[in-house]
Amino acid sequence: MGFTVATVNVNGIRAAAKVRHENNQGILPWLAAHPADVVLMQEVRADEAQTAKAIAPALEDGWHLAQAPAAAKGRAGVAILSRLPLQDVQIGFGHEANPEYPGAEEAAREFDGSGRYIEATVDAEVGGSTQPITVASLYLPSGASGTEKQDEKFRFLDAFAPFMHQRAAAAEAGGQQMLIGGDWNICHRRADLKNWKPNRNKSGFLPAERAFLDHVLGTYPDGATQVGDAEDSGRAGNPAGAAEDFFGAVDYQPGELAQARIAAGAATQPGWHDAVRHLHPDEDGPYSWWSYRGKAFDTNAGWRIDLHAVTGGLLEHTTVARVDKAPTYDQRWSDHSPVILEFR
Repeated sequence: MGFTVATVNVNGIRAAAKVRHENNQGILPWLAAHPADVVLMQEVRADEAQTAKAIAPALEDGWHLAQAPAAAKGRAGVAILSRLPLQDVQIGFGHEANPEYPGAEEAAREFDGSGRYIEATVDAEVGGSTQPITVASLYLPSGASGTEKQDEKFRFLDAFAPFMHQRAAAAEAGGQQMLIGGDWNICHRRADLKNWKPNRNKSGFLPAERAFLDHVLGTYPDGATQVGDAEDSGRAGNPAGAAEDFFGAVDYQPGELAQARIAAGAATQPGWHDAVRHLHPDEDGPYSWWSYRGKAFDTNAGWRIDLHAVTGGLLEHTTVARVDKAPTYDQRWSDHSPVILEFR
């Protein structure tokens, strides 16, 4: 026995559930064939009724569904599919008072209706006993350099870091262990994307984004941050700046929450851990997203932006971390592949 969790950006659940051809039957056969107890989904882009219709065979087979659609129709949306009953479902984050980070609760409220975060509790077998585990599905804004979307992304990071600190402290104090799986839309290290050099000024690999992951996840397996180091900088100086440079923003200005994060820097004893990187410290990737354009999938020119962040009590029981990449381009039912963790 044990506990298996997958995270996947489905790129629209109705599209993912479609039968494309004989060798691509969509997400439903994948759900039936794979041993995941929980599947965290992002970019669902449907309301509850539409999702229930698209995956009706899975629900009839006993899967439980909790969903947080976005207020804007056809946008974002996160959901949790589980073979285990879902308890204490919560949509949105940062609702608890957080005196250590004034303004964090108000900052988080901006995203309540954005379809970017949902969590629930499941009773799972981990470490030889059944215990309540909090599982969360996250769809962090993708951003786009030089647009208001990047401002939104930076505001989300400002609100989400205090929430992560608060939850990690609760787990360390003896509370429930927790996993946040999802599309984080950030590559942390150079090993996380195939072509990192030309992407230093692109959303998803900007210095302030990478420094956010340093701050909440630490710099493992490196002894220090890669942001702005000698290799990052290149011959002509670092075109992407340093941790405090919020390149790509339009009107965003770092406020108290961002300044506190910058001042604290990279976590040396993080409460959260990138489970896949801990099990694959020296590997390029494993990538989880490939553009549909060109030959990105065939040449494995991918990005590792789909992460599982786990608290310490789960990390010590993580035995398998893998990406379930489709055998061929035309067998994909999303431009992302599921990222799977197994706990024993």
